[in-house]
Amino acid sequence: MSNRSPTATIFADLKSAFDQLWFEECLGKLTRMEIPTAFVNWIRAWLSDRKAMIEVQGNHSRWIEIDRGGPQGSSVTPTLFITYHSDMTDFIPGAMSFFFADDLAAVLAGQIGIRFTDQCIDLEHRLHTFFEQLEFYAILAVQPINYSKTQAMFSARAVCYPNPLPQVHCGDHKVKWITSFRYLGYWLSTKLGWGHIINKRKLIVRQGTALVNSFRISGTSSTHLRRILFSTFVLPYFTWLFALFPLFTELQRTSLNHLYFTLLKRAYRCQCWEDFIFSSMYNEKHLDDYCYAYWEKYLKALGKSKGGYLLWEQSDLNDYRSKWQEGDGSIRCLRRSKRFVSHRNVLEQAITWMATHGTTDSVIHYSYEDFLCFTRFPDSFK
Repeated sequence: MSNRSPTATIFADLKSAFDQLWFEECLGKLTRMEIPTAFVNWIRAWLSDRKAMIEVQGNHSRWIEIDRGGPQGSSVTPTLFITYHSDMTDFIPGAMSFFFADDLAAVLAGQIGIRFTDQCIDLEHRLHTFFEQLEFYAILAVQPINYSKTQAMFSARAVCYPNPLPQVHCGDHKVKWITSFRYLGYWLSTKLGWGHIINKRKLIVRQGTALVNSFRISGTSSTHLRRILFSTFVLPYFTWLFALFPLFTELQRTSLNHLYFTLLKRAYRCQCWEDFIFSSMYNEKHLDDYCYAYWEKYLKALGKSKGGYLLWEQSDLNDYRSKWQEGDGSIRCLRRSKRFVSHRNVLEQAITWMATHGTTDSVIHYSYEDFLCFTRFPDSFK
């Protein structure tokens, strides 16, 4: 999108994912991956000789041998499933795919450096090719696709979208275009803005705080109990936003900080206090402080992980793109466009925000005389 190209995201759902695991092909893939023979034999024994029966109103069926699917509730089953489908990207090379458990998200973009209309036509061709490749893979892997839950979302920086959006089909089924989608707990919209995610989280934390305040034991509740319930049932919904917090605008971060203190003051039953007075009185940290501590630990972990290496590699590619955009380098058969916009990578934005915030404890501690002055002259503190 930073290249002003139209983008389509396909959310494909696999039908009865863990129950469709094909034993022989899965074991064959493990062997081709050079998994030790002892492990493969152990997995073969674990999957084989399983039987089941059906009970309806006290009537039992005969025992049925199971030759597909892994045992439910086992941690090995999802691992085998992911391993079984690890070669899916080889069958859909034209898309940038993200596969988590049985949720597949594939991103396709139109060709850069040409007119927007031609980009949309090129994107439509790529979508048709993608669904043909996905259908071919589903047949080879004996993994049916849940067509009713397979949807597409169009994103672009252009003001005018193609109207109507192109009709694409997965097999004989028409794929529905949507404006928002919930993927791995986050709400994605066509403009890829953060407002939709933040509004959804605000609604959830408000509902959670209302439940905390309504909780009673023997007809009453204490401040200590409400604080514990708040940390258990409300704060975790704020932590979902920590990974995105440095990417928000200053206005969005301020709004979330104020909402956090507002809900916390409701749990303490002192809504009339100012945020900074409440923070000092009860030694409650700002939401920024929790996020800063999260990113401190996260950056240390990234330095030792493959994911961190990939993010730094993406940062280097972004620097190369910026130099090419400024005219320091050239790429054959690709022209620069005035419609291209600058792009900052995630790590750069996070580190910049951390340098600006710079602390894990921004609670201001006031003396007794300061609080006494505040009670006598509250207008002077506004």
